[in-house]
Amino acid sequence: MELASESHFFNHVGFERKEAENGDITIILDIDEKHMNRNGILHGGVHATMLDNILGAALAQRTGMPSTTISLNVNYLAPTKKGRLTASATILQLGYKSATVEGVITDAEGTAIAKGTGTFKILRKG
Repeated sequence: MELASESHFFNHVGFERKEAENGDITIILDIDEKHMNRNGILHGGVHATMLDNILGAALAQRTGMPSTTISLNVNYLAPTKKGRLTASATILQLGYKSATVEGVITDAEGTAIAKGTGTFKILRKG
């Protein structure tokens, strides 16, 4: 399901969505100057946006339905200044009306730089 990549904001930030043969989704970001904070490291809002998008994309892939974020918790683990980031997600709990999903962002060396969990309302028709 292409819901996440249809967002203008998703494209504006520079995310790229990849889907593996088994259906697993990842989001890729090549860090650019526009992603940095005034200290010269990746802005925390980029981490949060990347996690929110991968969590929602994983849920949409699984359910085939759109969702909206109820809450998002981000843990910043390590600063980063350059390179390619990859985000992946796992659904922890899936109910009829809501779901809890966790995700991780890793750098090119596989080091976790941020982790997060989100609760989502599933937007079912009718």
